[in-house]
Amino acid sequence: MQSDCRPAEQILHPLQRAKSFLVFGACLHLVFGTLAFRHAEWPLAVLLASCFITTTAAYIALARGHTRTASTLPALFCQTILMFYVVAYAGHEHGRALWFFSLPVIASILLPPKEGALWTGASLVGAVAIMLYGNTFLGTSAYSAGFTLRFVVTIALIGVSMFWSELALQRYREETEARKALIEAESARLKAEIVRRASLERDLRILATTDALTGLANRRAFMDRFSLELARAQRPGPNSTLLILDIDHFKAINDRYGHPAGDAVLSRLSLLLGTSLRNVDLIGRIGGEEFAVLLVETSAQMAQPVIDRLIEHIRETPVTLPDGTSLSFTASIGSTEILWGDTIDTAIQRADEALYSAKKGGRDRHCQR
Repeated sequence: MQSDCRPAEQILHPLQRAKSFLVFGACLHLVFGTLAFRHAEWPLAVLLASCFITTTAAYIALARGHTRTASTLPALFCQTILMFYVVAYAGHEHGRALWFFSLPVIASILLPPKEGALWTGASLVGAVAIMLYGNTFLGTSAYSAGFTLRFVVTIALIGVSMFWSELALQRYREETEARKALIEAESARLKAEIVRRASLERDLRILATTDALTGLANRRAFMDRFSLELARAQRPGPNSTLLILDIDHFKAINDRYGHPAGDAVLSRLSLLLGTSLRNVDLIGRIGGEEFAVLLVETSAQMAQPVIDRLIEHIRETPVTLPDGTSLSFTASIGSTEILWGDTIDTAIQRADEALYSAKKGGRDRHCQR
């Protein structure tokens, strides 16, 4: 049996109550059956033994998941026959007949409310028939009219009370289950809304920080991350190097081949930057054909071979336009090493001045400030 610390809904569940009663009833049947056997009251002993067997079988059936009504009917039928027997042979003071008062409780526990009420009513009719006519035809215990009337009224009161209490309990369970279903549905809706909003927030964050064409960080996102790296650069350790890249003659490419060709060149350059540099380096598109790169913890001397390879890679990697034409392009790069005390403006200004020098010096090259 489960402990009493179970939730109220579980304790009040019909199957749990029926199983608990069957365990209690089986123990009572075993005790009283043993007493009847010791007193050689064989009919009562047989009935109690039958009740013990059917009650135990009903408990096993319920424990295995069978329905309550189909599993408990045999046990309730044996219990009812036992009640008829104690009414028929109640003795001179009719003490045993009082056990019949337990039948409405048993029927309400083992059957649904309406079926339990009908079973109690039919059983009461049978008990009254035994009281009124049993002594005449079967030689059973004799009952006075007053006792029979009190018996009927008491059983009726118990039966009606159990019926209404079971209906109230059933309505309580239904309302509780309905509220639980509503809460679960609302919880599921809220969880779905949270997931949707989180996804929307993530998408908005990506849209707000990512360049739609190239997939690189946009100007705002690059500057935010660049400011963090500048703060880090004020501490002892290797300096970083800032690169500003500009596609050579980009306006001429758009004018001659069209804007789709210009977009293809921008996409190819962003791909080359992503594959040529480290994951820790910052890459962003900060203008129309202008890109910025921060080589993290890379001094100007260390950055020189990286930049040379990048320029060569861009020069030797043409882009295929939508019409199948192969178009080669070049880029000019200006760089500057981040110094102690630099701000975003001072660092970018030096890199822009270096880029201007590279373009003025013939393009497709790198200059450093």
